[in-house]
Amino acid sequence: MARVFGIDVSHYQGDVNWEQVAAGKTAFAIVKATEGSTLVDQSFAKNWSGIQEAGLFRGAYHYAHPGGDPETQAAFFASVVGPLGFRDLPVALDLETADHHPADYVIDWTRRFLAKADALFGRKLLVYSGQFWREALKNPQEKFFGEHALWLPAYQAEAQLKIPASWQTWSFWQYSDGTWNHPESVPGVSRCDQNWFNGDLAQLAQLCAGASPAAEPEAPAVPPSAWPGAQFVWPRTPVTMGPTVELWQAQMIKRGFALDKDGVYGPQSKSACRAFQRDQGLVADGIVGRATWIAAFAPPSEQ
Repeated sequence: MARVFGIDVSHYQGDVNWEQVAAGKTAFAIVKATEGSTLVDQSFAKNWSGIQEAGLFRGAYHYAHPGGDPETQAAFFASVVGPLGFRDLPVALDLETADHHPADYVIDWTRRFLAKADALFGRKLLVYSGQFWREALKNPQEKFFGEHALWLPAYQAEAQLKIPASWQTWSFWQYSDGTWNHPESVPGVSRCDQNWFNGDLAQLAQLCAGASPAAEPEAPAVPPSAWPGAQFVWPRTPVTMGPTVELWQAQMIKRGFALDKDGVYGPQSKSACRAFQRDQGLVADGIVGRATWIAAFAPPSEQ
């Protein structure tokens, strides 16, 4: 049975030598990007670029806090990770705390987060959950969740795995924390979580196929040349900038918004974007996606 080995890390692992990691059996790495509505993992930017430079498949995850607004957290996650590209795996929702909320509340929160994040990334997320889903959340079974691949944490023999009710099987299995359940020796990194992908390298690559900047749903038709195909988000690393940003800024200035036409999508541009979105009845998340772009450049008769 084909399996592909990978790891997941955060700032707890300190500096990682990704070239050394890639020289071993590791084929993919998933890194912590964000937590809640404001926290960016301090090692994310370095890890994110280092994984890519080392030629590994890469993924990112958001540590959920159901005590905060799900759409805000999804938009924050997307703004930090940015558009997905070559050899980028679907990003993941790490769900392991209820923040003292009841099961039904957390399930609804998860549904709302995934719906928003799926739209922003243009791909269905992974869901990281196992015992928490089965016990704290009372093991709900819903088709919506089953349409998202499962990343199952379980430090036990494969024959003993228990799959949450919404899924038929696991796609990624976090089988060890680097200490328990026969971990591998991974060069270039301190003790870390270890994973198997349930497939071969070709199937892992297929998960990255079609990675593209997300389009906001239910946008009116528009000639391909009008929509640049990349979201403008803040904050993110590297900063979103270029002639298309400058073009959008110029359009906002024409519409009466006060901002600099400097080609850099920063706090000032995001503030103008949110004000414009509120005026247009759009979701005011400060992200220039397809629907926001189309509304900005629509003729007055289409407003």
